[in-house]
Amino acid sequence: MKTFKVCVLAAAMGFPLALISTKAMSQESAWEASANVALYSEYRFRGVKQTEDAPAIQGGFDLAHSGGFYLGNWNSNVEYAGTSMEMDFYGGYAFEVGDLSVDIGDLYYYYPDKVGDDVNSNEIYAILGYGPVSLGVHYFTTDWYGADGTDGTTYTQINFEYPLSDTVTFSAHAGTHSVEGDSSSDYEDYSVSIAWDIGNGYGMGVDFIDNSGDAASSDGYESAVVVNFSKSM
Repeated sequence: MKTFKVCVLAAAMGFPLALISTKAMSQESAWEASANVALYSEYRFRGVKQTEDAPAIQGGFDLAHSGGFYLGNWNSNVEYAGTSMEMDFYGGYAFEVGDLSVDIGDLYYYYPDKVGDDVNSNEIYAILGYGPVSLGVHYFTTDWYGADGTDGTTYTQINFEYPLSDTVTFSAHAGTHSVEGDSSSDYEDYSVSIAWDIGNGYGMGVDFIDNSGDAASSDGYESAVVVNFSKSM
């Protein structure tokens, strides 16, 4: 369940020992390819534990067109629903209307080593950005991670990002889950983050995460501080 870092999606949806990135397209090409790898102290997705407090190594590949189209794959180790690996595949189109940025796309969550119940899921999304603020709406076209009758589940979020200096950025996030047919699984997640650009593509970050709501009483939703180290180009 990737915390997106692509186009406008960056402000809306989580990466950490070296985040190694490469770009491999000529200046004449309208396409640009990149790759990344990173290490986090733990993997949280929309506030919820995905690695049971263990570190996560994450990485992916992106292909972006100058016209706004993009495709990508992102991967992470997990300890979730009897799986050890998550692979996300996504594609979309980002564009601007005046000062408003728009990102629409599709995201598929795939767990290749899952045995038994199918937890693979698909969502479509639309994200609007204006200045330092973005608003995202996500709609599950399949059951929500294998829960019967939960297609139509939604996730809505608002994000704020502000540069404190040339190298330090502050961001804040709030999101709410509404699980179709099961209000006991509804919850809200919140976070504030600081990111440091160390230079030469290296970065560090710290996220302060909390949750509330009907589902947030279990251990998987407890408050956390997550740190990361990354490298990108």
